[in-house]
Amino acid sequence: MASEKAPPGIMATIVIRNRKTGEGLKYSIAEKWLPTILSWNKLDPAARFDAAMAAEHLFKSEPAP
Repeated sequence: MASEKAPPGIMATIVIRNRKTGEGLKYSIAEKWLPTILSWNKLDPAARFDAAMAAEHLFKSEPAP
């Protein structure tokens, strides 16, 4: 898979595709989440996991082109 630069306002984007069908989903994390995600690095691994799993609207998902 070729690497692409995330669009403006987006910190990270990943595309996951079904190997058999080729259908995919694109997940994006908005830049506004950066301070929150960086603050999670101060937590122990279990607390960091819990914080990420409890974060509402962390990812935006949409069909991949």
